[in-house]
Amino acid sequence: PPILQPESRCTPGGEGARCVCSALAAPEPVVTFELPSLNVTVTEGHRDFTVTTPGLGTGGAVTVTGVLTLRGTLDPRLAVVCSAHNAHGAVRQQLRFHHPGGLVWAKVGPVGAVVAFAIVIALVCYLSQSRRK
Repeated sequence: PPILQPESRCTPGGEGARCVCSALAAPEPVVTFELPSLNVTVTEGHRDFTVTTPGLGTGGAVTVTGVLTLRGTLDPRLAVVCSAHNAHGAVRQQLRFHHPGGLVWAKVGPVGAVVAFAIVIALVCYLSQSRRK
């Protein structure tokens, strides 16, 4: 059966996200994306789906990479499942959302960012007042 590669994941950015599903198998696997909460399966031929086949690997294995572009505001509970299958079997895995550069603000949200900013301002004011005395 196909083997899903570790680079398979979704990366939020701008208005939406970019999901990558990469699978290695011999014979060449077919890669699809499933969005269970929307009851949708996205395959080759969809306008937001592109497939690349870099070439043959060892033992005739082929890596196939599918890229799905999700547009618009994303539901935080949205699940994206990467699927790959060939004549020897199938494999499925829910993709994790990867936040590049460890964006702390994306994790704490806008309210957390405002609270953190207010604490920094209060600290600066306190320190400047204590130095005047």
